[in-house]
Amino acid sequence: MKRLPALIVGTLSGLVVLAAMFLMPRGGAVLEAVLRWVIILAAVALLVAVASLVLTHLRFIVAGRKGFLLSLVLVGSFTATLIFGFLRGVDDPLFLKWVGAIVRPIETALLGLVALVMMSAAMKIFRERGWSALTVSFGASAVVFLILGLGFLQSLKIPVINEVLRFVEGLPMIGARGLLIGIGIGLLMMAFRVLFGMEGSGDD
Repeated sequence: MKRLPALIVGTLSGLVVLAAMFLMPRGGAVLEAVLRWVIILAAVALLVAVASLVLTHLRFIVAGRKGFLLSLVLVGSFTATLIFGFLRGVDDPLFLKWVGAIVRPIETALLGLVALVMMSAAMKIFRERGWSALTVSFGASAVVFLILGLGFLQSLKIPVINEVLRFVEGLPMIGARGLLIGIGIGLLMMAFRVLFGMEGSGDD
């Protein structure tokens, strides 16, 4: 098995971390050391990924491949940001303002795209399932939170309405916590499958 060494290292590392967590606070030093190694390895992996991306686009530019202008923009932006960060420091207000001016529009555009995709998925659910308890509750909740997001009811400043709004606005947090619990359980089950070699242990 080509993956056997990686599987052994992963299993032993996971068992050491689990043992350290059960032996807290004695295992605090072990967890801290493992966390430092993870940060270092993650940083090295990120550097390798960034270097691979830049080299790939440099090859596109040299070869004159179709769309190489986009590669030129990417490499130029990366180089300018890297030089500016080294010269002024990553905590420099001008550097942070410059990076923020680029990142915020991109994040806004991505959020808008996500909203459109979710709206399209909601319309598809309505078309396929018709009027049911699920679709009606989904549509009603979307309309309610859209109205709350406009801020009209909050501007009335009526104590009773404010209490109701405070309760309703807390409902998404309850759902988000339930979702996070579900994700955590899924990750835990996947971790156990990896630790015991039941996931990704086939021959290549």
